[in-house]
Amino acid sequence: MKFNKKNLLACTVGSAAMMWAAPTMAQTSNTFEDEVIATGIRSSIKRAQDIKREAVGVVDAIAAEDLGKFPDLNVAESLQRIPGLAIDRSGGEGQAVTIRGLGPQFNTVLLNGRQIATDSGGREFNFDVLAAEQITGATVYKSGRSNLQEGGIGGTINVSTARPFDNPGFQMAGSVKGVYESLSEKISPAGSLLISNTFNDDKFGLLGAFSYSERDVQINQIATAGWRPGQTISNNRDGVLFENAYIPRNWDQIVDRQKRKRLNASLAAQFAPNDDMTVTLDGFVSKFEVDSLVTDLASWFEPDRVGSGTIDSNGTLTSFTQEIGLNQGSGDPASDFVSTTRNSRDVTNKGFGINVDWDATENLNVSLDAFHSTAENDRAGKDRFNVVGIINNYSFDGTGEYPTVAHDGFTGGNLPDASLSRLHYNEKGNVPTDEDEITEFKADFSYTPDVDAVKAVRFGAYSQMREKSRFQIFGNQCAFCGYQVAAPNDIINFRPFTANNFFPGLIDTFYTYDGDAYVDYLASEGVPIVTTLQNNRYTINEDIISGYVDTTLGFDAGDIPVEINMGVRYANTNIDVTAVQSFIADVVPTTDLTLFSNVFGPATDITEGGSYSNFLGNFDVAFDVREDMKVRFAAYESLTRATMSELSPATNFGEPRRQNLTASGGNPALNPFKSTNFDAAFEWYYAEDSVFSIAAFHKDIDDIIVNLTGNESFTLANRSAADGFRCAGTTPSCAAPGDIDPARPGFDVIANTEELNGESELYRVSRPQNGESAKVTGVEVAITHVLDNGFGISANATFVDSNVVLDPTSATNFSLEGVGDSQNIVLFYENERLQGRVAYNRREGFLRRIDNGFNGEPINTETFGQFDASASYDVTDQYTVFVEGINITGEELRQTGRFPNQIYSIEDNGSRYAVGVRAKW
Repeated sequence: MKFNKKNLLACTVGSAAMMWAAPTMAQTSNTFEDEVIATGIRSSIKRAQDIKREAVGVVDAIAAEDLGKFPDLNVAESLQRIPGLAIDRSGGEGQAVTIRGLGPQFNTVLLNGRQIATDSGGREFNFDVLAAEQITGATVYKSGRSNLQEGGIGGTINVSTARPFDNPGFQMAGSVKGVYESLSEKISPAGSLLISNTFNDDKFGLLGAFSYSERDVQINQIATAGWRPGQTISNNRDGVLFENAYIPRNWDQIVDRQKRKRLNASLAAQFAPNDDMTVTLDGFVSKFEVDSLVTDLASWFEPDRVGSGTIDSNGTLTSFTQEIGLNQGSGDPASDFVSTTRNSRDVTNKGFGINVDWDATENLNVSLDAFHSTAENDRAGKDRFNVVGIINNYSFDGTGEYPTVAHDGFTGGNLPDASLSRLHYNEKGNVPTDEDEITEFKADFSYTPDVDAVKAVRFGAYSQMREKSRFQIFGNQCAFCGYQVAAPNDIINFRPFTANNFFPGLIDTFYTYDGDAYVDYLASEGVPIVTTLQNNRYTINEDIISGYVDTTLGFDAGDIPVEINMGVRYANTNIDVTAVQSFIADVVPTTDLTLFSNVFGPATDITEGGSYSNFLGNFDVAFDVREDMKVRFAAYESLTRATMSELSPATNFGEPRRQNLTASGGNPALNPFKSTNFDAAFEWYYAEDSVFSIAAFHKDIDDIIVNLTGNESFTLANRSAADGFRCAGTTPSCAAPGDIDPARPGFDVIANTEELNGESELYRVSRPQNGESAKVTGVEVAITHVLDNGFGISANATFVDSNVVLDPTSATNFSLEGVGDSQNIVLFYENERLQGRVAYNRREGFLRRIDNGFNGEPINTETFGQFDASASYDVTDQYTVFVEGINITGEELRQTGRFPNQIYSIEDNGSRYAVGVRAKW
């Protein structure tokens, strides 16, 4: 089912209107009916509304429906229901959160008020490492506050976990369920258990929580590394066919089978030595493993062997062939069978903290907090990438709903003769290990003076020491590159493979093999893949010292209560970066005419650093214009620091290919993004558990960091004038005349290949830099309406715009990533025993990346909408049975290049269903 914006808004308004007209409508005057203790969905809504209503500034929240019962299977999935929030997914699970059109790197994520280390290469937090069963709620601070850690221009998300004093006495909750995946057609187990108790007249408490889940995931995907602009399309028979054309680098038909295991455990202890003090010690560990096995039918496209093709007005090749015998130096095309484990993850998060909350006097509260957390994605040297191929013709057709590649011999479930298989390229360790460590200390003081107009004066200090490092253990083997050596089919178990539930109209039966056996075979033949620690590693140390002061005033302006909060935060940031770098010294050939090999010079130690300071002010005012109405205004300054990977001075040189020498690097001199922000909001709590709100926001963002790709020249030290600056490789030999191309004996490939001769080489290098500015403006509209008969609706829409938009026809390559509209609607029902919910989330198209990391071209994400549903029934007061469905209509995620018909990827994660039992004692 396809919804457009007008239809969704009409549906939202119409549904709300019908509920308002219902005879069981809740009271809408300024006085509410006598409070009824609510549970489940309604209690969750009420707690979230209470947080929003009592907050300083513009805030939204979600709350657990009960102990161990979060509204969705994933924390990020619930956050997307909040106005202004959208998510990115991994394997069908919510992973990263966008706030008001600003991507994950612009937002700060806290756990119980503390910043936690992340396994990503940047600062963005991956929510898929958290178990929803251990979360009690999340608060989203959209406007700035001086007592919050700086760093989020988009906003700050504080995720809360259960503590024993939250629910005194003995509490135990648990659940077990089976999860069915529609693509893999497999069922996996999941379970959780939470036990809490307080002792000694509730002066001491312990809480332990444990959860474990598995998923047998299948991800179907068709994708390219990117579309190459400015290409001359030709062959050796007809000459030039087209000039200045776009052609995809490659085309992959991917089946990624993943075994996902998530284990979370946490322990919290609280002690109240007296009525004025509470001491909390807590810790957690999270282990998230993704064992991925990708089976891929791949095609490699070269512009010099196109037999025929069609081109559109934008210069995009919409269809073309790759034919044997037509190349002009790139070699013949091959149907490649790829086996790789690159998408695997091995993530460990740990954290431990202590907090002392002390009412020192009747007027002064002191909170002291220390916290240490670590995160690691330990993948260096572990993943593999293998290629076996068959020299073959194929044709690309991008004119249909799904781009297709038709390989000769792959029709009607038939396959080419397996004896035609040939060995090709192999590598290990493409994915690095990322490590993160954060130690922070906080001291917060809140003083309530005996002055009517002054509600509170707060001040405090904060210190954070962070170390982020990345290293790679890599090796490749190209002894058999070029499809010259017959594959040992029996040894590597070369066999047919059928992709279940694959995209319609595409080849779903092709060959695969045992990649680990392939690696062992190379070693037995005396050409093992030898991995070494790469000289592109770095460690970034960032020390932050900050302090703040703010005050909250409360008074009446006539008959209208007014609350004002104003404050300022000062932050000083010091950065020290150390890196080990080896620069490119030569590019030499392999037996694959399209693939070269890098030769590096000696290691060089690099040490750089910098510092900057910022004052960030905030002013918030709220008017209770009626007992049930609030009007808010906010002005504040905020910043987002450069991601840790952007600060690395090391240059990473990519896999060298014909007509495609690439590299990427960081910039330790980057300044943070800085933004001046204005918010206005209106909230009408017109009935119990019901609210209508509208908020407008504007952000002026300066010093925007943009990854831009340009040409950089590198002098190759291994080449000498005495040899005419030819490459210096020996296997194959770079000496003249060479005999590298079997199809052209005696032809001097080195002299006729620009990447293999010359004193220097031009690389397309992607680096971040400051300097751009942009404005972001938006409106959020939301309504939650609950009826006395148990039905309710929650709907919201966010409209975001920016003054910088990527023009596909312009050479200017700047725009903000992630900016786009979104809409949500949730219909629910609840009575004493039965609960049901249907939710629809829609995120409209947006710019995913300004630079794809391959050749500087953009990636756009098309509009995506997803239906989720859940229902539960309380069999007894202790036991509940439930069913849940995620993406029940099986929607696919589509991404494009510069133009809409340049498909970058189409990903199908299928649907996910769960059936289980939940218990509480």
